[in-house]
Amino acid sequence: MRTANRSCLTMILMIITVCMTFISFHLYQKEKSRQQLTQMIQPVTAKISPLISTTLNIEKIATKDSTITTEEKSTKNENLFVKYSSDDYLRSLLRKQSNSLGQVIVTIIGGDSYSLFAWDWYERMLEISNDTNNCHCFVIAMDEIAVILALKQNVPVYYSTFSFNHQMQWINTIEVRQHSLYRVGHAKFDTPAKIVQMGYSVIISEMDVFWRKNLLDYLKQPLDIYDLQISHHYGSHPRVNIGLFFVQSTNASILFFSYIAEFWIRYGKSGFLSDQRVLDALLNNYDRLDKTYLKAMKPISSLLFNWTTHDFGNHYSHLMTDGSAFVLFNQAAKYGIRSKKFYGEIKPKFFTVTIENINMSINLRNLLIRSLLILQHTKLQNRTFIFPAFSSNLTTIPITYQLDIKKFLLYWSEERIRLPEFLLLEKIRSLPITTLPYSSEKTYEDVNGILNFTLESIPIDLPAPSSQFEVHIRDSLLWCSPPRQDGTWCFHHPRDFGATMEILFACRGDPYPPCANKTEKNEQFLQRPYEKQ
Repeated sequence: MRTANRSCLTMILMIITVCMTFISFHLYQKEKSRQQLTQMIQPVTAKISPLISTTLNIEKIATKDSTITTEEKSTKNENLFVKYSSDDYLRSLLRKQSNSLGQVIVTIIGGDSYSLFAWDWYERMLEISNDTNNCHCFVIAMDEIAVILALKQNVPVYYSTFSFNHQMQWINTIEVRQHSLYRVGHAKFDTPAKIVQMGYSVIISEMDVFWRKNLLDYLKQPLDIYDLQISHHYGSHPRVNIGLFFVQSTNASILFFSYIAEFWIRYGKSGFLSDQRVLDALLNNYDRLDKTYLKAMKPISSLLFNWTTHDFGNHYSHLMTDGSAFVLFNQAAKYGIRSKKFYGEIKPKFFTVTIENINMSINLRNLLIRSLLILQHTKLQNRTFIFPAFSSNLTTIPITYQLDIKKFLLYWSEERIRLPEFLLLEKIRSLPITTLPYSSEKTYEDVNGILNFTLESIPIDLPAPSSQFEVHIRDSLLWCSPPRQDGTWCFHHPRDFGATMEILFACRGDPYPPCANKTEKNEQFLQRPYEKQ
């Protein structure tokens, strides 16, 4: 047994010895080859070493430049909506647009056509600003179209949208109308929360608030006493008026608005909650939220949050409408509180064609409007186009009963277009009207006021500036045929009901406007101060 074991061990040792010898020989050959190769390339390396050094330096510089270029390309090629919704972009916007006191003015656009009038709001803010070069303002866009229109009109814009994590916290979606309200509340609560966290103070003014003077000059003093200054309803009902409020950047305002922003993310979509009534309830003013909402959130004391109602010197007009931006701005135009740019500033220049033929065919209408738009973009670039009425009585058949105005202005913008009712405004009636045939040989630069060209003088076969121009014409001229005469607007697209009174307020017997006569079953404000306990 011992002899057999010794023989086996001897064989194993011999095998290990042979393997080690083979490995050692292989390593020796490899090292010898490496030394020979080094001897061969040393002279060449000595000659090109300066070139290698230079090349390495160039590569470092190129790498650095490449990194910058990549970042720049990334910025240019990234989803612009992501860029305009980032905290870094908001911070840079605040640095650029805020005044010396770190204050900024914002409004909210989107939804039911309000983004179409962002340019007018921006111009009005510039007019009443204490700084001729800066309105110290920007718009908060709630959707992608609003972002695009603001950028197209050179209006500074921030995109208030929901992150994926926020969307995961939604209780339900209910329906698109409630989603519109949800986006409004998010813009009003989440964006101010971010602004005050960044150390800036903000005044939020809805698009239906028309300023006569700069309201930042009429804040309650001393300024550092109040965390929030908010408008009211002048006795019509006891709620705060969320249409206009100023938030001072303080520890208390940061805490409060962060809380209400989180509340809205989690519960704003769970019932017919309006942003105004939620804020009113959390301020412990009049409304009271159902306690089921607060069970999952640690209650916050409003005692440390010092707020006050304020009328801002009564230097603003708050117009109420049925939710239609067109009705709102038509009212504002009649009252003379739109921007000077809308009315034509000092030496206004407009052009139009008088047409009272309500029976003109759709084809002839389109050809005529096509020619007038081409003239504006080629020969009459310094003139604003007043759309022809196609009616002898605009009270009976206004243009909004004939043409899908929202669709039309999405393409052509009210910066350069005025609707026929424009001619009926008091500020316009004093303008001189010059009636004459159109001539391609004249520039008309010496003529102020309104050029009223004769219908037969307008050439119908003008070449379009581009093929895309023809596409815009085709997509924008959507007529109702025959024109509506029952008070119904001409629409070829789903209308956004997000701001309508029917769903903005859910009221369960509340005696105060706008809740009077409302009987919404899905009431979420269950306690009332006037009710018997």
